[in-house]
Amino acid sequence: MTMNTCRFPSADSPVRSRLVRFIAMLLVVFSNPAVFAQATAAKACGADETAPGIVLYGQICHLQNSYANWTGGYLDVRDSGCNGNTLCVSTAEFDNRDRGSGSWMILPVNVSTKKGAPVIHGDHVYLVNQYPASTGSGDGAPGGYLDARGEGCQSNVLCVSTSLKKDTSVNSSSWMILPMDGVQSGKPVKLNQEINFQNRKTINGIHTYLDVRANTCQQNWLCVSTSVDANRDNGSGTWRFLGTVPSR
Repeated sequence: MTMNTCRFPSADSPVRSRLVRFIAMLLVVFSNPAVFAQATAAKACGADETAPGIVLYGQICHLQNSYANWTGGYLDVRDSGCNGNTLCVSTAEFDNRDRGSGSWMILPVNVSTKKGAPVIHGDHVYLVNQYPASTGSGDGAPGGYLDARGEGCQSNVLCVSTSLKKDTSVNSSSWMILPMDGVQSGKPVKLNQEINFQNRKTINGIHTYLDVRANTCQQNWLCVSTSVDANRDNGSGTWRFLGTVPSR
């Protein structure tokens, strides 16, 4: 009877060399709590040690709506196919209802802006949902870009959903961050600051604002669409970035 033996790569094998370096790196990371925390928190909104509380491009955030004293819920995706797009958008009572459904990566529209740069009041941004709706076949993350497509939802102006490819029409996935008080224009966006999101798609020559109106869309909390008014009803168009748990 012959015995099968497992042979490891020789000491000078490139495969073995890479394996040794990889294991050494894991030992450094996991044996040093500070290094591990920094690595896992890299994408958590406002968690960068060099800019605490500042929202940076490439970070993943929750967005809370201020309707009726911040009871408007968290921007969320649930169900699919709304307005011919990928996922339906509404708000949820919880910030992470289902596998990243309430988490959004913030990316710059301006291609010269690098990840890790601070988000500035007045910037045009993309918001990319983190729910694993796809394997990434589009040009965005699995959950798709927050996008304005279709008209008249909930008696508002534009319908809101996500698309795996940005801008289903001109600037429909581009959102301008505007400070509530106007004083913050040109300054970095911070966690918990009250902001509006103005969609850069024009309809009848005007821009509209991300808004909540009506309830129980997709069996979620509040429905999301756009309004001509930045604050249509009791804070319905006001939002704030909140931190997320470290990404896994």
